[in-house]
Amino acid sequence: MTPRKAQPEKVVAVRSSLRSLFANGVYLFGGSAAGMGLSLLQTLILARTLGPADFGVWSGVQAYVLVAYSLCTFRTSEPVTRYLVELRHQRDQSRLELLLASAIATDMVTRTLALLVIAASVPWIARALPGGDGAAPLYLLIGAAQLCGIFDQVWFSVARDLGRYRAIATLNAGFPLLRAAGLAGLWLTGTLTLVSAAWLMLVTGLVQVWVTGDCLIRAMAGGHGVTPGRLIRAGIVGRRRDIGAFWSFMGATFFSSIFSSMIKEADTLVLGFFRSADEVGWYRLGKSLAAAVMRIGEMLGLVIYQDFSELVVRGELAELRQRILLLCRTWLPLVAVGTAVGIVVARPAIVLLFGAAFEPSTLTVQVLLVAGGIVTMLFWVRPMVLALELYWYNLWVTMVQGVLLLPLNVVLCQTWGVPGATATLALSWIVGCAALLWPVATRLSAEACRAGPPA
Repeated sequence: MTPRKAQPEKVVAVRSSLRSLFANGVYLFGGSAAGMGLSLLQTLILARTLGPADFGVWSGVQAYVLVAYSLCTFRTSEPVTRYLVELRHQRDQSRLELLLASAIATDMVTRTLALLVIAASVPWIARALPGGDGAAPLYLLIGAAQLCGIFDQVWFSVARDLGRYRAIATLNAGFPLLRAAGLAGLWLTGTLTLVSAAWLMLVTGLVQVWVTGDCLIRAMAGGHGVTPGRLIRAGIVGRRRDIGAFWSFMGATFFSSIFSSMIKEADTLVLGFFRSADEVGWYRLGKSLAAAVMRIGEMLGLVIYQDFSELVVRGELAELRQRILLLCRTWLPLVAVGTAVGIVVARPAIVLLFGAAFEPSTLTVQVLLVAGGIVTMLFWVRPMVLALELYWYNLWVTMVQGVLLLPLNVVLCQTWGVPGATATLALSWIVGCAALLWPVATRLSAEACRAGPPA
């Protein structure tokens, strides 16, 4: 009789944990939703003021800067989260300090390197993209603004580990608010141009690096007893083998970031090589709107990754499987309805908000909403892959996506322009998600067989 009494208690505990997930997700989603809304407001101001051609130039510059940073920097947030959880459970303060010091130093060095690469490549890359040599200052200004994200990833990991979701949400909304207010001020005074917008990004970036750095120092000191002095004395180079698993994870995310950037940003660059600035502007707007909707699933994924890591460290895979099943029963219908509504209202919303000049963005939004809806339904798959330390498999999936889809993107963009770029991106989202789902489903099915039928 005991198992039958214990089972409902376990189900209640799982449901309580899911409520906690969505409660934490509400904070992140609230801040991120505000950030998304403000980012869309920025896009609205820029698109309506600059027009499709100049907005296409702006999009091409941003795409190149992001690709350059992905080629030089690591995606430190996921490795830090995974091993911060493990070292905290092991109460290994020395290696925890080494982990944080290594992550911060890596972000500082690699982001500086990325800016130098951008500065060295601007004279020849600017000529091949919309805007030509006249856009060269934009690459340097926006590249310098990206440098200001030095502390963002480690701050997010530390704050999430400490459960400071309100602080994360506040910053997620605060910085976009600052940028949107600045753009609105430039627009109202009639001084909004490509160059003034780029200078605004740099100034708000300087504010961001100062505030985020201060929050990170306070969080590390208050939550983990780690001060800047301890970080300096951590011995990053000499003790790098003490956190070898972390560096292995970092290596996987580095190469994964390179190939994922080919999927996320190279499409805009390729389209810019073959098509006009207007078409780049139409495509970028449609892609930005669809990606904004996908941020809902990404935010929940960031929260659930912490919980998945905790359960994997404790070896509680049966409970992990039960959480996923309960989650899917509620989440999948909600996303399906939201996707359908988005497809219906896409055209009138674009014309109303951005003007008739951007009506060609409608098809891109509708197609990417379908693909993005599928990925959002399965938002828990990638966090599960990383929690199970299948990061090298994640890398191989991303590599295959990049290697196969980049040539396809070149052919389709050259032949069909915006529809070709849209089809390539939608295909990459769906194929990548399906490939990641396979090992997760296999692992969960094996766990179900070991656990036997539910009571």
